[in-house]
Amino acid sequence: MKNREKENFQGFSVALCCKGTAVLRTGGMDYAVKPGCVMVQVMNGSAAALSGSPDYMQKAVSVSLDTILDFPSPVDIDIINLAIRYPVSEPDEDRWGRLMGYYDLLGRQESCANNMYRKEISRSILYALILEICDLFRSMVEESADMPKPKQETLSDDFFKLLAAHYRQEHTVEFYADRLNRTPKYLSGAIRKLTGRSVPEWIAANLVREAKNMLKVSDMTVLEISEELNFSSPSVFVQFFRKNTGVSPLQYRKQG
Repeated sequence: MKNREKENFQGFSVALCCKGTAVLRTGGMDYAVKPGCVMVQVMNGSAAALSGSPDYMQKAVSVSLDTILDFPSPVDIDIINLAIRYPVSEPDEDRWGRLMGYYDLLGRQESCANNMYRKEISRSILYALILEICDLFRSMVEESADMPKPKQETLSDDFFKLLAAHYRQEHTVEFYADRLNRTPKYLSGAIRKLTGRSVPEWIAANLVREAKNMLKVSDMTVLEISEELNFSSPSVFVQFFRKNTGVSPLQYRKQG
C-alpha cells in the first residue's frame, strides 16, 4: 500500500481532492476535478494524466489488484468495470466525511511503528475504505440504471458474471468465449484492454484466491482442494499454486 502511483502497477488508486482544481484525462476523456471529488483509477499501464492548479492537494492511496481479490465478499472484480465507468465522482457530505476519516486512520496507523498488528489493522481500514467506494459505485449505478453501456463494458460485465459462477470448474478461455459468442482471442484481448489482465490471468487470480481461502480457513487436504477446484491432479494444482504464489500450498498454510 503506497501513496505514489508506480509504472505498470496493477491495482487501484483512490484519491480525494482536498484543495484546488484539476483535469483528469483517462480513457480518452477529460474529467473535471474539484474539492469533494473522488478519483478511482485502474492502474494497468494505460496512460492517465492529472493536471492540477498550483494549489491542488489530494489524499491518495494505491492498493494492488491481488489485495482486492483477497478481500472477502462483497468486494469483487465488478469494481474494475465500475472504476472505468466512473473515474471521478462527487459523494455527498456524509460519505465524504467517512472517506476522509479512513484516510486519517490509515495515516495515523502508518506511524504506529511499535504496533505488532499494524499491517493487519491497516488492511482492515483499507477494506472499509474499498467497501465505501463499492457502495458509492452502487449508488451511482442505481442512478444511471437506464443508461446504455458501451459494448465492451457490457461484454466485460457478462464475462465477470460468468467467471464468478464458473471459475472453480472451468479454467479455459474457450469456455467463456463460447458462452459469450466471441473468439478466445477477441475476448481475452477485450478484457485485457479494459482491465490490464487477460482472461487466463483472471481465471488464475480467482483460483489462487479461492485456494488461499481454503488453505487458511479449512482443514481440507491438498487432494481435496485440487478436486474442489477441478484440477486434473494434486501435482498439477501444487505446480499451479507455486507458480502463482512462489510457495507450495502446504508452505502457504504454515505461513498463515
